[in-house]
Formats: sequence, structure tokens, C-alpha cells
Amino acid sequence: MDDPEQVTSQLPVVAQGYASSLDPTAPTYQASSPTMAYEMQQPVVAQPDPPVPGWPKPPPPRLPTQGRPGSPVGKRLFARPPGYPNAGAWFITGMFRDVRAILGALLVGVFNIPIAFLFGGLGLVGGGIAGFLGGIAGAGDPGQLGMPGVASLQDIPIVGPATESFLFRSGGVVSLLAGMVLGGLGGFVYGLVLPWVIAFEDPVSGLGLLIGQLFAAFLLGVLYTLYRVAAEGRSLRLAGARQPSRREQELLMPLLRESAERLGLGGYPKILMDDAKEPNAYCGARHIVISRGLLDEFNYDPEPLAAVLSHQLAHWRNADAVSSFFVRGMVLPYYLLYVAVKLAMSVFKHPLVRLMLWLVAWPLLLSVRLVIMPLQAKGCRAAEFAADRGAVAAGHRQGLRRVLSRLQTTFDGSRNGWEASICATHPANEPRLERIEEPGTGYPLPDPDAPARPLPVVITTENLSP
Repeated sequence: MDDPEQVTSQLPVVAQGYASSLDPTAPTYQASSPTMAYEMQQPVVAQPDPPVPGWPKPPPPRLPTQGRPGSPVGKRLFARPPGYPNAGAWFITGMFRDVRAILGALLVGVFNIPIAFLFGGLGLVGGGIAGFLGGIAGAGDPGQLGMPGVASLQDIPIVGPATESFLFRSGGVVSLLAGMVLGGLGGFVYGLVLPWVIAFEDPVSGLGLLIGQLFAAFLLGVLYTLYRVAAEGRSLRLAGARQPSRREQELLMPLLRESAERLGLGGYPKILMDDAKEPNAYCGARHIVISRGLLDEFNYDPEPLAAVLSHQLAHWRNADAVSSFFVRGMVLPYYLLYVAVKLAMSVFKHPLVRLMLWLVAWPLLLSVRLVIMPLQAKGCRAAEFAADRGAVAAGHRQGLRRVLSRLQTTFDGSRNGWEASICATHPANEPRLERIEEPGTGYPLPDPDAPARPLPVVITTENLSP
């Protein structure tokens, strides 16, 4: 799915080819109108002789269209992009797109990973203490440590006390580490297996419990996804998004329509604006949110804005937001507890209070941060590469390169809400730039579209007077 060789730099772009290039398992879109083609070559316009100052550059060619372009689908509850027989197919495809994250959610929510972490932690501490005490006790008699030949060294002056001191210290440390490893692993396995041993004392009841937990996890995921999709517009507005103004619509809507046409989409999500100063964009299940900071960053240039919109349309077509909602919903109780603990830690700054919160909730925090978040982040990074290929397929390779080169982090807002430094949901910009390079074209460093770097200034104390 992430092979850069799948990206083709030559158009025409047809909906069938784009759908298969993003996801081999995605359904194929059969266009109802004749195939739309777009030639990348710019029309040749002769320069007057003598040259005329301000001679206008020819506008980029537009796609030939059949009838009226697609219309926004944000007001329809479960409208879906083309390529799916119905909204349910798009919905289900999105939910099961990220198998890794689903498995992580099942491990935490159904197979008792928090309990396993709890017993593993107890085993880690208990095994370490037992190993350390045993190592110290055995250091006084080397024969107890399996080194009977060393016992004879204890009678030698200087060497004997040195050997005894070394065994006393190293024996305790080695036994401490061995006890921690064995105790931690043993406790983790014990906590993982114990609930199911108890449950399957009656095989029929145990099987029913397993089926019930699996069904509850999937049902909770579906209900939460339906809620997030249905309430997306209201939740985005509560977060600060607003309707675009007339001038913003005149700038963005033609770019959105043309990008949707180039990708073979018969419709597009509704655009909302965010007045944040940071350059940012976000695609949900029914909306695309663009920040004013993104418009200002590129001085309202249509090409980078069109690249960002094409990238977001690819996210929408692949139902990436639906996938994120579903995974979060499967472990919704753990997710809510995780958010509550993190919020409490941010509110109460006292070290003792934060320590008490961590001691109470550390199995939950480890389960989310070490299991769910890394697996979901891996799927998110793959989705970003796929969306980049969508922008390239729409003919905005250079625009996307400008965006990725100029912005040192990413232009995509968070889509899962569980951001952490060890679980980045977006790949670094440089690998993304590499994957969208046009074959046979050189891309030296520094990138011409990168932000300007200030020249270093050296201040000396030398007397510069004549």
C-alpha cells in the first residue's frame, strides 16, 4: 500500500486507477460519465516581441466536465464517496481498515492487558526484592551461588576480603536483575491467563463470556462511530470551527471541486474554517476544516491549498476518520479514564498528587500508551502516505512538496486524540517528500520551498574603532 512506485506522475487520472492505488482491497468505482482526462502540459503562449512587462501566465488547464460538478455532502448524515455501493459499505470499510489498531483495542479491552500489567508490575517489584535478598545471603557463601571453587580464595589475605565484597555487591545486583525479569514476565503471564482460567472452569460459561465481550466491544465501537459521525458538525463548531465567509468560499470551493473531479469523486465534504493562526487542516467523516493560518502561510496561493485539499479528500475517500472513531469506541471506557487521569495530572501540579494518580492508574496508562497508541499510530502514518499519493494523483505534486517543505511538522491536525511523543501519528516530512518525488528529477538540499534560515551572527569583543 505504501510502495512509492505505485505513484504515477502522468495523468489522465481515472477513478478506477486512483481507488486501486490507495488501497488494493477498496471497491472499484465505476464512473457513470465518460472517463475524465487531464493533460499536465501547459499551453504554449508566445511572448510578444518586444517583451511586454507583466505578460500574464496562462491559467492551468481545467478538467473537461460532464454536467454540473459534484455537490457537498456534509449535510447528509451518511453520504459516502464514490467507489462504494452504499453508505454502509463505506462505513464498514472504514471501520475495519486498520486491523492493527483493532487488535490492540481487543488486547486491552477484552484480553485484560491492564490486569496483566498490574500483576507484571507486582511481580517485577517482588521478584527484584527476593532476588536481591537472595543474592546478598548467598554472597557470604560462594558455594551457595554455584561457585564452590571460589570459597578457597576467602582465606587469602587481601584477595579474600576483596572477593567477598565483590560477590556481596555483584551477587545482589545480578540476582536483583534476574528476579525483576523473571518476576515481571511471570506476573504478566499470570495476570493475562488467570481471568480466563477462572472463566473457563465452566467451558460453556467461559465461551459465552468471551463472545459477549467481543460483541460488546464491537457494538460499542459501532455506536460510538455513529455518534461521532452524526454529531461531527456540532462538535467541530463547539471546538471553534465556523462557516467560511463569501471570500473564503470563492477561494476554496473552486479548488475543492476541481480536486474532487480530478480524483473521480462525485461529491466532497463540507468545508469549515478555523481562525487559529497555526497552519493546519483536518478531515473528518463529513467535513474538512482549514485554518486561516494555512491560508496566511502560503499567501492564499491556490496551488499549495489545492494540494492540501486533495490530501484531505483522499482521507475522506478512504474513511480514515471512521477508522479512528471505531478503534476509540472499542475501548471507550479505558479511553475516558485515560483522558480523565491525564486531565487531572494537568490540573493538579503538586508532585505528590501526580504520583498518587500515577500509582492508581499506571496499568491503564501503560495499556493505552504502549499497546493502543503505537498500533493506531502506525496505521495513521500509512494513511498519511496514501493521502499524499492522492494529492499527487490529482496533479498537485509540486504544491504538496511546497507544503511539506515549508512546514517543519505537518499540516494535518490530530485525528485520534491520543498524541504522544513516542506515538507520532504522522511520519516525518522528509520521508514524505521522498515518496512523492518525480522520477528523473533532482531535489537538492536545501529545498527551495523551505523557510529561510537566519544567518548566524557572531558577536565579538574586539575593538573595531580605527
